Amino acid sequence: MTRAALLLFASLLCLPLHAQLPVKSYGQELVDQVIANNPGLLVIALHASPPRVPNYPIIASNIGRIGKLADEDDMRVITTEKTNLEIAHGGTRFEVELVLRDLAGTNIGALGLVFPYKNGEDKDALEKTATRIRDWLARRTLDAASLVEHHPYEPLATTKTHAQKLVDEMLAKHMEVIELAVHVTPPKGKNNIIVASNFGRIGKKADDADLRVISTGQPIAGWHAEGKRYEVELALHDSSNKTIGALALGFLYQRGDDDKALLAKAGKFRDELQARIASVENLVELDP
Repeated sequence: MTRAALLLFASLLCLPLHAQLPVKSYGQELVDQVIANNPGLLVIALHASPPRVPNYPIIASNIGRIGKLADEDDMRVITTEKTNLEIAHGGTRFEVELVLRDLAGTNIGALGLVFPYKNGEDKDALEKTATRIRDWLARRTLDAASLVEHHPYEPLATTKTHAQKLVDEMLAKHMEVIELAVHVTPPKGKNNIIVASNFGRIGKKADDADLRVISTGQPIAGWHAEGKRYEVELALHDSSNKTIGALALGFLYQRGDDDKALLAKAGKFRDELQARIASVENLVELDP
């Protein structure tokens, strides 16, 4: 979690969780996207415990109840990692609760989903749909803390850009890449910011490491998330080879993996992406 987010939580610990969360959290943005992309889905609820928030409360849903603590069924899913399946409401609903994971595969809570159901309907198919939704969320979740950050990270940041469309397309094509963020300075902008990513934080200003990569052209690489994730940050150019910012990306990592091979793979990915970038202006254009 960022220092600003930690300070926010520390100052609000005496308040109920629904009062601690921003008006629109990144987790709630993901929930809204799931509902929009799955018209038949009745209920979705994310249980997670960001730093300083114990007991896996609901941190985002389409039914409210923000701050409701995990019950015995929720905790059993979290601790055993076994999916809970149940026909409910007089046989009209099929409930699926499964482990919520981040992009490195870490167990960060529970995901509850409810589908409409008719007697004899294919329950295996509904469970597969639930798993697909969980995996979609995992590809867009850096960690539990990121789910309770503001979305966008800066209130005036634009989220539906051509850069975001490129990020989504590249991630769909390269499943080996689990983390991706584009840092540029928008035209007439004063700061280098994240303009697209698969983990939110849109509008977040570049830190010293980001700026060093841009100014020197030298990559930064290393493992994170207790050795589960290998991150590389490279200078980003447009298709004319003009330096326009930085590209941060990550891979699943195990001790003993070849760091040089991962760095080379990151370089090839960066080259493929920047061949599609005409200019910074093109990146930040609206592209809903």
